[in-house]
Amino acid sequence: MLLNRYIEQFSLHEYPVFTLEDRFGTVLDLLGAQGRSCAPVLDGGKPVGLVTLAGLLAHSGSRADAGLLPLSSVPHSPLTTAGLHEHLLDVYSKAASARGEILAVVDHDGYFSAVIEKNRLAREVAALFHLGSGECATIEIEVPSSGIRLSEILDVFEKNDARIPAFGTAPSRIESESTIICFRVQTHDLYRLVANLGKYGYNVRYASPTAGSAEDELREKALEFIRFMDM
Repeated sequence: MLLNRYIEQFSLHEYPVFTLEDRFGTVLDLLGAQGRSCAPVLDGGKPVGLVTLAGLLAHSGSRADAGLLPLSSVPHSPLTTAGLHEHLLDVYSKAASARGEILAVVDHDGYFSAVIEKNRLAREVAALFHLGSGECATIEIEVPSSGIRLSEILDVFEKNDARIPAFGTAPSRIESESTIICFRVQTHDLYRLVANLGKYGYNVRYASPTAGSAEDELREKALEFIRFMDM
């Protein structure tokens, strides 16, 4: 999932971009008119910083002729850039610590290509992991950090006719020798899947609630009773 695959879909082509030669007053007026809090500043076609509305307003009263000054004389904030051929998830990692609401996208040579909003980037990553999708449920299990093969866990899901569009892992904060695995799951019977995971010995820490969970539990108990009577 390289960024250039998405850039035409969610880059902000009308977003204001300035150069070091642009006048302070012009930049201030344009940002205010468009309701933007910040914008990239370019030098020779390459991003060199981020100009912010707050910074301009704070600087505007320092000199009577501030409106005529070029942006080269105004302090800039650091601007985070993302390459067109970087992966969406690597760009998202950058965005987490980036200042402002935008990132500047550059080509292989570092020349400015587009602007993307951090919020839109977050939505694309959420879609990639099927977060917020009504078709998916969440199951979280805790397993030992060693001696467990992920393929074995996935095989249990497959045997229960469940599909795993995405999953992630994290160390347990409670027990350092265990790992938490969160699955986004597509299944027609979530209750049965969770119950079977427990029967296989997996510690299910969380499962998305289902509307008919009480009825599912009664049904499962009835089936177990029938199986017991058959024995």
